[in-house]
Amino acid sequence: MGARKNAADTWTDADAALWHTIAIAQDVAAQRVPQQRVPTVFPLREHEIAFAQGPVRVDEWRTAGDGSYSQSSTFMFGTGAVGVGLGVGTLVGSAIGNARRRSQAEWDATPMFRPVLHGTITVTSQGFHLVDGFGTHTWGWHDLTMAQMADRTVVNVHGASDRGPVNWMICSDWAELVFVLWATFRHPQHPQFTSTAWIPAGWPDRAVQHGFPLPPGPGRLPS
Repeated sequence: MGARKNAADTWTDADAALWHTIAIAQDVAAQRVPQQRVPTVFPLREHEIAFAQGPVRVDEWRTAGDGSYSQSSTFMFGTGAVGVGLGVGTLVGSAIGNARRRSQAEWDATPMFRPVLHGTITVTSQGFHLVDGFGTHTWGWHDLTMAQMADRTVVNVHGASDRGPVNWMICSDWAELVFVLWATFRHPQHPQFTSTAWIPAGWPDRAVQHGFPLPPGPGRLPS
Protein backbone atom coordinates (compact mmCIF):
# COMPACT_ATOMS: atom_id res chain seq x y z
CA MET A 1 0.00 0.00 0.00
CA GLY A 2 1.18 3.50 -0.78
CA ALA A 3 1.71 6.28 1.70
CA ARG A 4 -1.35 8.18 2.78
CA LYS A 5 -1.69 11.44 0.85
CA ASN A 6 -1.32 14.58 2.93
CA ALA A 7 -4.30 16.97 2.73
CA ALA A 8 -1.85 19.80 1.97
CA ASP A 9 -0.82 17.94 -1.21
CA THR A 10 -4.39 17.90 -2.56
CA TRP A 11 -5.63 20.52 -5.01
CA THR A 12 -8.99 21.51 -3.54
CA ASP A 13 -12.10 23.31 -4.75
CA ALA A 14 -10.91 26.32 -2.72
CA ASP A 15 -7.59 26.25 -4.59
CA ALA A 16 -9.40 26.12 -7.94
CA ALA A 17 -11.63 29.02 -6.89
CA LEU A 18 -8.62 31.09 -5.84
CA TRP A 19 -6.88 30.40 -9.17
CA HIS A 20 -9.96 31.59 -11.07
CA THR A 21 -10.30 34.58 -8.74
CA ILE A 22 -6.76 35.68 -9.57
CA ALA A 23 -7.44 35.24 -13.29
CA ILE A 24 -10.62 37.31 -13.04
CA ALA A 25 -8.85 39.98 -10.98
CA GLN A 26 -6.07 40.25 -13.55
CA ASP A 27 -8.59 40.54 -16.39
CA VAL A 28 -10.45 43.31 -14.57
CA ALA A 29 -7.19 45.13 -13.75
CA ALA A 30 -6.26 44.99 -17.44
CA GLN A 31 -9.75 46.29 -18.35
CA ARG A 32 -10.60 43.00 -20.05
CA VAL A 33 -13.97 41.30 -19.67
CA PRO A 34 -13.33 37.99 -17.83
CA GLN A 35 -14.26 34.89 -19.81
CA GLN A 36 -15.42 32.99 -16.71
CA ARG A 37 -19.19 32.35 -16.85
CA VAL A 38 -21.79 30.36 -14.90
CA PRO A 39 -25.50 29.90 -15.65
CA THR A 40 -28.10 31.15 -13.17
CA VAL A 41 -31.66 30.08 -12.37
CA PHE A 42 -32.62 33.71 -11.70
CA PRO A 43 -32.51 36.70 -14.07
CA LEU A 44 -29.47 38.94 -13.95
CA ARG A 45 -29.53 42.72 -13.94
CA GLU A 46 -28.83 44.66 -17.11
CA HIS A 47 -25.21 44.17 -18.29
CA GLU A 48 -24.54 41.86 -15.33
CA ILE A 49 -22.19 38.88 -15.85
CA ALA A 50 -22.16 35.88 -13.50
CA PHE A 51 -18.58 34.72 -12.92
CA ALA A 52 -18.75 32.04 -10.23
CA GLN A 53 -21.13 30.01 -8.09
CA GLY A 54 -20.85 27.67 -5.11
CA PRO A 55 -22.04 26.74 -1.61
CA VAL A 56 -22.08 29.45 1.04
CA ARG A 57 -22.70 29.89 4.75
CA VAL A 58 -23.39 33.34 6.14
CA ASP A 59 -22.94 34.14 9.84
CA GLU A 60 -24.31 37.41 11.21
CA TRP A 61 -23.11 39.40 14.24
CA ARG A 62 -26.26 39.52 16.33
CA THR A 63 -28.08 38.34 19.42
CA ALA A 64 -30.74 35.64 19.49
CA GLY A 65 -32.78 37.19 22.31
CA ASP A 66 -33.01 40.07 24.77
CA GLY A 67 -31.95 38.18 27.91
CA SER A 68 -35.45 37.59 29.24
CA TYR A 69 -36.79 34.16 30.13
CA SER A 70 -39.85 32.60 31.72
CA GLN A 71 -39.22 31.63 35.34
CA SER A 72 -41.08 28.70 36.84
CA SER A 73 -42.12 28.79 40.51
CA THR A 74 -44.03 25.57 41.09
CA PHE A 75 -45.46 24.86 44.55
CA MET A 76 -46.73 21.48 45.76
CA PHE A 77 -48.51 20.73 49.00
CA GLY A 78 -48.80 17.36 50.63
CA THR A 79 -48.94 15.64 53.98
CA GLY A 80 -46.46 13.34 55.53
CA ALA A 81 -42.98 12.34 54.35
CA VAL A 82 -44.16 11.50 50.84
CA GLY A 83 -45.78 14.90 50.35
CA VAL A 84 -42.72 16.75 51.67
CA GLY A 85 -40.42 14.67 49.47
CA LEU A 86 -42.44 15.38 46.36
CA GLY A 87 -42.54 19.09 47.16
CA VAL A 88 -38.76 19.35 47.68
CA GLY A 89 -38.06 17.37 44.50
CA THR A 90 -40.35 19.60 42.46
CA LEU A 91 -38.75 22.78 43.82
CA VAL A 92 -35.25 21.45 43.06
CA GLY A 93 -36.32 20.55 39.53
CA SER A 94 -37.86 23.98 39.10
CA ALA A 95 -34.64 25.69 40.27
CA ILE A 96 -32.54 23.63 37.84
CA GLY A 97 -34.92 24.46 35.01
CA ASN A 98 -34.78 28.17 35.87
CA ALA A 99 -30.98 28.09 35.96
CA ARG A 100 -30.89 26.47 32.52
CA ARG A 101 -33.33 28.98 31.07
CA ARG A 102 -31.40 31.87 32.60
CA SER A 103 -28.13 30.55 31.17
CA GLN A 104 -29.70 30.09 27.73
CA ALA A 105 -31.20 33.60 27.88
CA GLU A 106 -27.79 35.08 28.74
CA TRP A 107 -26.21 33.15 25.86
CA ASP A 108 -28.94 34.31 23.46
CA ALA A 109 -28.43 37.93 24.54
CA THR A 110 -24.66 37.82 23.90
CA PRO A 111 -23.68 39.33 20.51
CA MET A 112 -21.70 36.88 18.39
CA PHE A 113 -21.54 35.56 14.86
CA ARG A 114 -24.55 33.26 14.47
CA PRO A 115 -25.60 31.26 11.39
CA VAL A 116 -28.18 33.14 9.35
CA LEU A 117 -28.07 31.54 5.88
CA HIS A 118 -26.99 28.33 4.16
CA GLY A 119 -27.31 28.12 0.39
CA THR A 120 -25.57 29.18 -2.79
CA ILE A 121 -23.66 32.32 -3.72
CA THR A 122 -23.33 33.63 -7.26
CA VAL A 123 -20.67 36.32 -7.71
CA THR A 124 -21.14 38.70 -10.60
CA SER A 125 -19.73 41.84 -12.15
CA GLN A 126 -22.21 43.92 -10.12
CA GLY A 127 -22.34 42.15 -6.76
CA PHE A 128 -23.54 38.80 -5.52
CA HIS A 129 -26.75 36.82 -5.14
CA LEU A 130 -27.48 34.58 -2.15
CA VAL A 131 -30.02 31.82 -2.71
CA ASP A 132 -31.52 29.83 0.15
CA GLY A 133 -34.85 28.18 0.98
CA PHE A 134 -36.51 31.59 1.29
CA GLY A 135 -35.52 32.97 -2.11
CA THR A 136 -32.85 35.12 -3.73
CA HIS A 137 -31.12 37.95 -1.88
CA THR A 138 -29.31 40.38 -4.17
CA TRP A 139 -26.44 42.62 -3.08
CA GLY A 140 -24.64 45.22 -5.17
CA TRP A 141 -21.08 46.36 -4.53
CA HIS A 142 -22.42 49.74 -3.38
CA ASP A 143 -24.51 47.98 -0.70
CA LEU A 144 -21.28 47.02 1.10
CA THR A 145 -19.64 49.70 3.24
CA MET A 146 -16.64 47.60 4.28
CA ALA A 147 -14.98 44.29 3.42
CA GLN A 148 -11.88 42.45 4.57
CA MET A 149 -10.57 38.90 4.41
CA ALA A 150 -10.88 37.34 7.88
CA ASP A 151 -9.38 33.99 6.87
CA ARG A 152 -8.92 31.79 3.85
CA THR A 153 -12.38 31.48 2.18
CA VAL A 154 -13.94 33.86 4.76
CA VAL A 155 -14.71 37.52 4.03
CA ASN A 156 -16.13 39.88 6.64
CA VAL A 157 -18.49 42.47 5.15
CA HIS A 158 -20.56 45.32 6.56
CA GLY A 159 -23.54 46.39 4.57
CA ALA A 160 -26.78 48.33 4.41
CA SER A 161 -29.75 45.95 4.25
CA ASP A 162 -33.48 46.58 4.11
CA ARG A 163 -33.56 45.96 7.88
CA GLY A 164 -30.61 48.16 8.77
CA PRO A 165 -26.82 47.69 9.01
CA VAL A 166 -25.47 44.12 9.02
CA ASN A 167 -22.10 42.58 9.86
CA TRP A 168 -21.58 39.27 8.06
CA MET A 169 -18.99 36.55 7.72
CA ILE A 170 -19.41 35.06 4.23
CA CYS A 171 -17.86 31.59 4.20
CA SER A 172 -17.35 30.29 0.67
CA ASP A 173 -14.66 29.15 -1.73
CA TRP A 174 -15.55 32.35 -3.60
CA ALA A 175 -15.04 34.69 -0.62
CA GLU A 176 -11.81 36.01 -2.15
CA LEU A 177 -13.66 36.86 -5.36
CA VAL A 178 -16.25 38.84 -3.39
CA PHE A 179 -13.46 40.78 -1.69
CA VAL A 180 -11.41 41.41 -4.84
CA LEU A 181 -14.30 42.65 -6.96
CA TRP A 182 -15.67 44.83 -4.16
CA ALA A 183 -12.22 46.36 -3.60
CA THR A 184 -11.70 46.86 -7.33
CA PHE A 185 -14.93 48.79 -7.78
CA ARG A 186 -15.35 50.42 -4.36
CA HIS A 187 -11.99 50.69 -2.55
CA PRO A 188 -8.91 50.06 -4.73
CA GLN A 189 -6.66 51.47 -1.97
CA HIS A 190 -7.71 48.78 0.53
CA PRO A 191 -4.47 47.61 2.22
CA GLN A 192 -5.27 43.92 1.83
CA PHE A 193 -5.97 44.53 -1.85
CA THR A 194 -2.94 46.66 -2.71
CA SER A 195 -0.58 44.28 -0.88
CA THR A 196 -2.29 41.15 -2.31
CA ALA A 197 -2.48 39.90 1.29
CA TRP A 198 -5.68 38.09 0.27
CA ILE A 199 -3.47 35.52 -1.50
CA PRO A 200 -1.79 33.17 1.02
CA ALA A 201 1.98 33.44 1.08
CA GLY A 202 3.54 30.66 -0.97
CA TRP A 203 0.27 29.76 -2.69
CA PRO A 204 1.44 30.74 -6.22
CA ASP A 205 4.29 28.22 -5.87
CA ARG A 206 1.80 25.61 -4.69
CA ALA A 207 -0.31 26.27 -7.79
CA VAL A 208 2.73 25.75 -10.03
CA GLN A 209 3.57 22.50 -8.26
CA HIS A 210 0.07 21.23 -9.03
CA GLY A 211 0.33 22.20 -12.67
CA PHE A 212 -1.70 25.41 -12.45
CA PRO A 213 0.69 28.32 -13.01
CA LEU A 214 -0.95 31.67 -12.59
CA PRO A 215 -1.98 33.44 -15.80
CA PRO A 216 0.19 36.46 -16.64
CA GLY A 217 -1.27 39.78 -15.62
CA PRO A 218 -0.63 43.10 -13.87
CA GLY A 219 0.09 43.38 -10.19
CA ARG A 220 2.57 41.87 -7.77
CA LEU A 221 1.90 38.43 -6.33
CA PRO A 222 3.39 37.05 -3.10
CA SER A 223 5.97 34.30 -3.43
